[in-house]
Amino acid sequence: MKPERCAYCGDMVDIPFECTYCKDPFCDEHRLPEDHRCVKLTVIRAKKFGEKKVIRDGGPGSSKFKKFFGRFR
Repeated sequence: MKPERCAYCGDMVDIPFECTYCKDPFCDEHRLPEDHRCVKLTVIRAKKFGEKKVIRDGGPGSSKFKKFFGRFR
């Protein structure tokens, strides 16, 4: 295996780690998708967890909160 440059920091690495998602080589410091700001990470998370937005419609008992927190406005 020949040395490669880390796709994030540019350091030469003897044994590069390949990202499962973007397939780029990385050093041990940037091997995780979160560490090298993987462009595919948001796509993977959206597929896994869904792109559902949190809807805050008040729900049951929300009037109690409005009464309580309304005092602090």
